[in-house]
Amino acid sequence: MDWNVVLAALRDFFAASDGQALLIALVDLNQASRGGAAVPFNTPAADDLEFAFNRLFVGPGPVSAPPYASVYLDPDRRLMGAATRRAAAVYDALGLSSPLSGSLPDDHLALELDAALAFRTLAARRQDDQVDALWRYFLHDHMAHWLPKFAAAVAGAADVAPAIGFAVGLLSQWLAEETKSTPPNVDQSGGLA
Repeated sequence: MDWNVVLAALRDFFAASDGQALLIALVDLNQASRGGAAVPFNTPAADDLEFAFNRLFVGPGPVSAPPYASVYLDPDRRLMGAATRRAAAVYDALGLSSPLSGSLPDDHLALELDAALAFRTLAARRQDDQVDALWRYFLHDHMAHWLPKFAAAVAGAADVAPAIGFAVGLLSQWLAEETKSTPPNVDQSGGLA
């Protein structure tokens, strides 16, 4: 499986602004993860998928699975907390800036997946110990702490659309494989750096 293509499709899925964009990302996810094999569920109508997506992730009103790290990592479970600032600092260290700055907190899942793609691109181009250490921090000390909680929130929600379950399943699969293949930072005393 080409995880770069899957990550890009996951980013686009979680950043989608309407049902049509969700369906386009879903087709890309299916092709990237299954080599074009049949989708494991009936493709929903764009409006139905948008409604299911908004009910879980956007609102209006309370949502079952907010796609923001700060909700799962910060003790007060609010947006724009310390996790948001840490994510922004990682992007800044990479020389990235959010194209959605001011309209979407920096710890939104789509932005974090975009950063993961940037890390993978940098790693493929050149070996850089600082970038590698930053990636290990972001992966193990940030993403690996909140994405399983996010996936559990989706799984615990009522009536999750199979297409959304498919996307979150791929996200969980990527995280499991990436954390297994990328060991965490370790300082010289044997503890986590």
